Amino acid sequence: MINLNQIETAVRAQRGSWQTLFRRQGAGWHCILFPRRILTDAEYQELARRLSTPDGGAALSPAERQRNKLRAIADASDAGGRRYGR
Repeated sequence: MINLNQIETAVRAQRGSWQTLFRRQGAGWHCILFPRRILTDAEYQELARRLSTPDGGAALSPAERQRNKLRAIADASDAGGRRYGR
């Protein structure tokens, strides 16, 4: 059986809004990534708490913040953003 850690890892790997991957089904919750696993309300609340914090609650290091800043600038440049666009 799939455990909560495996579900959390798979949902984080999607790199999108995690709420779109869950549907209410009867008395429980269904994760579309694992069609046979129905979560109880308590399990869903625990996953929601975990997924609402970035990387399980670990703070970003200054190097990670700088990397994210540079990626945002590069993405804006590629997209033709006003400040860094062509």
